[in-house]
Amino acid sequence: MSDRELGEVEMVNLETVWPHEALDFTPWLAENLHLLGEALNMNLKLTQPEARVGPYYLDILAKEVDRNITVAIENQYGTTDITHLGQLLIYAAGCDARIAIWVAPEFGYEHAQALHRLNEWTRDGIDFYGVKVEVLKIGDSLPAPVFRQVVHPGGWNKDITLQSGAMSAVARKFHDFFQPLIGGLMQSRFADKAVQHYDYTGRFFPSRVHSDIGYAASFWKNAAWVTLHIQTEDKERTKQIFDLLKEDCAQIQKSIEGEDWRWHRYDKNSFSSINLMRYGCSIDDPPKKHDEIRAWMIDNLRRLKEVMDPRLEKILTEETRER
Repeated sequence: MSDRELGEVEMVNLETVWPHEALDFTPWLAENLHLLGEALNMNLKLTQPEARVGPYYLDILAKEVDRNITVAIENQYGTTDITHLGQLLIYAAGCDARIAIWVAPEFGYEHAQALHRLNEWTRDGIDFYGVKVEVLKIGDSLPAPVFRQVVHPGGWNKDITLQSGAMSAVARKFHDFFQPLIGGLMQSRFADKAVQHYDYTGRFFPSRVHSDIGYAASFWKNAAWVTLHIQTEDKERTKQIFDLLKEDCAQIQKSIEGEDWRWHRYDKNSFSSINLMRYGCSIDDPPKKHDEIRAWMIDNLRRLKEVMDPRLEKILTEETRER
C-alpha cells in the first residue's frame, strides 16, 4: 500500500449551515427530499411545507411516489424530545400518513425505543422512521449533509442512539445555562411552565393570555434573543395579531429603549415574532459573561411581557367580540 495523505472527517454543527431550524433547515430539506429518500430507499416528492393539520402545522408533507402514499416529516434541532414525538403522532394521524419520519441530529434512547415499538404494534398500518442528520466535511471541502437511519420498520441502530437519560454535550451546555434563568422566572411567577423552544438553544414560556403565544429566550446567530413568539391555530390570525402590534411599533419600542429590535412577520411561516437582540453572545462564553446574558434576558423578558400582555389581551378580547 502506497503512503497517501488522507483527510480527516470533521463533524460540523447543523447551525453553522442552517442557523434556524424552521427558517433555514426545513425549507432546505423540503427542496432536497431526494437526499433523505436515498437514505431510506424511497422516492420522496414534496407535497407542501408547513402543511396545516387541524390547529397545527406539519414541517413537511410529502408523498412516496412509487407506492403513492402520504408521508409526514417532522424535524427538530437538538436531541429528540417527547413534545416532537407527540407532534409526529398527531401529524401522521391528522394527514392520514402511511409513513412518519422524524429527523434530528441526536436520538434519545426512550424516543428511539418508542418508534421501534410503534413499528412492532402497527406492522400493517404505518411505518415509523427515526433519521439522524449530520453535516460532515474533510479539510477545506464544502460541508455535506448525511442522513442515517436510527429506527426503521424491523430495525433499530442502538449504536447511534444516546443512552437512556443521556444528553449530548452541546445540549448539556444550554441546559446548564437556562436552568438558573428558568428558576428565577418561575420563582417570580413569570409563567406557569418552560419548554424547549424549537430545540435546546432556547426556552419558551407560554403566555397566560393565549397558550400558543409566549415569550422566549434563546441563542441564535452569535446573539442572545428575547422574543414574543406568536403562533395561533390559524396562520391568517397570527399575521393579523402581528400587524396590529406593529401598528403600535413606535410606542412599544419607546417603552423599552436602548435595545436592538427586530420585527419578523415571516409571511411564508405559520408564526411571527417580535425580538430584542444582544450581539456577541455565545453558549461558549465564560461563566461571568453568561451571568450578564441571563440577567439581560430575565430583565427584558419581564419588560416585554409587561408591554405586550395588555395589548395582546385587548386584541384577543376585541377579536372575540367581533365573532
